[in-house]
Amino acid sequence: MNYCPESYEGLSGEDITFFFNEPKPIHIWFYLMFVAFAMYGICIFICTLDSILRKVKARSKKVALYGASIVHIGFLVTLVAHLVGGIWSESGRPITVSNTWVQAGEYELKVTGLDSTTYPNGMPRKITAQMKIRKDGEEYDDTLGYNNPVLVDSGTKQFLLRNYGNMPNAVVMNIDGQTVTLNIKDVIEINGTDVLIANLYMPPQFPLPVLQLVSKGNNDKYDQTYVRIGRQNVQNVKGVDVIFQDIKSTPAVVVTTKKNPSIPLTLIAIGCFGSGMLLVVFRTAYKMVRV
Repeated sequence: MNYCPESYEGLSGEDITFFFNEPKPIHIWFYLMFVAFAMYGICIFICTLDSILRKVKARSKKVALYGASIVHIGFLVTLVAHLVGGIWSESGRPITVSNTWVQAGEYELKVTGLDSTTYPNGMPRKITAQMKIRKDGEEYDDTLGYNNPVLVDSGTKQFLLRNYGNMPNAVVMNIDGQTVTLNIKDVIEINGTDVLIANLYMPPQFPLPVLQLVSKGNNDKYDQTYVRIGRQNVQNVKGVDVIFQDIKSTPAVVVTTKKNPSIPLTLIAIGCFGSGMLLVVFRTAYKMVRV
């Protein structure tokens, strides 16, 4: 995946439907692995069932003898959990998060920092976004990255990184000789008239960044003025010279929300591994003591 990232665009978390929606020869490693794990799971199920039935028929009452079987059940549940999570997980729409609070369901997200490294060919290598999470007035920090989602609700909900970069969050304008920094949708007064900073158009929509200004005109109509970036592109708005000088940007990430129904199965698997290994250890220690 590191050497051919373009072939895995859209893959996130443990979503295995990605490999079946559009099958590609480069994903043959996954199809072989999927068949191998399926055969492994079938073998575990049959062997574990046979082992338990033999002990039951032999009327074995020693709980420690079932330790290995419980561990094998843990392996089987783990495979099922990956299958359930990979197929039936739900992903929400992409959400752009920057340095202001953005609502994502019952949570609010904000980016406080963004670090990235690349390979020599320019492809992304490691992305680390510092996040602030807020719910019901409680706020805490977390880190977001590729294959490092932000987990909430005991892990049943995840915020996955889809894209990253810088996004415009303010514009610098010179209005009648005065330099001001404004946000999109701000309203300013020019020569007694309210003017709305309506929109910012970026390439490739326009060759250069263009700012759209909307003001009320005659006969209850609205006047629209487009100002291109650069001191040479002076526009007269309501009798005042307006210059679009610069764009201020802030780190931003695009995340998707994912609900994973396999978390309960994962907890069951952990319980099987833990209890099974304890029984195996107790049985081994008991044998050593007897010897």
